[in-house]
Amino acid sequence: MVLRRVRSGEPTGTPSSALDETVRAATHGDEDAFTALWRSLNPSLTRYLRIRAGDAAEDLAADTWTAVIRGIGRFDGGERAFRSWLFTIARSKAVDESRRQWRRPVDLTGGYDGIERADPVDVAQAALDTVAAAEVIHLLRTLPADQAEIVALRVLADLDVQSVAAIVGKSTGAVRVAHHRALRRLAELVDAATMCVTA
Repeated sequence: MVLRRVRSGEPTGTPSSALDETVRAATHGDEDAFTALWRSLNPSLTRYLRIRAGDAAEDLAADTWTAVIRGIGRFDGGERAFRSWLFTIARSKAVDESRRQWRRPVDLTGGYDGIERADPVDVAQAALDTVAAAEVIHLLRTLPADQAEIVALRVLADLDVQSVAAIVGKSTGAVRVAHHRALRRLAELVDAATMCVTA
């Protein structure tokens, strides 16, 4: 279902009016409302960051939500503005992480002491839940980076063209063209994969 929406360019998020009241409540300190925002938006945020930053996505999502917690009391706006703000913070975190990686190599030789084994039932369910998302992320990562980011912001993050243009620093026309080209390329990839499966 997510793959079909990405291919068609349809937004995958919740309608704007559904979260407007939740955003207002969260800005006034309602912890349940903030939890509802996190549950609603974190999956698409993490998918976007996986496309933008690879394996650092979960850590960057946590950093993003930490920044949101610090600033939500000053936030003013509805659900659409909140989405735009959230993904602007996430993009900034991803850019910072990319810069850090270039300056400092990562030590992958550390031990694994203290890491607990996951419950196999939870792991199996999590794998089943993320198969479609993983396929979408894999397809998007075959696109040029700017096109993949624009599709992720338009479709997975459910942002309008103006918000995406502001986040990525391009004109609305450039965003529309990149989005159209990316969707056309994704359609070609999906069609080719379908033909291989049916052949």
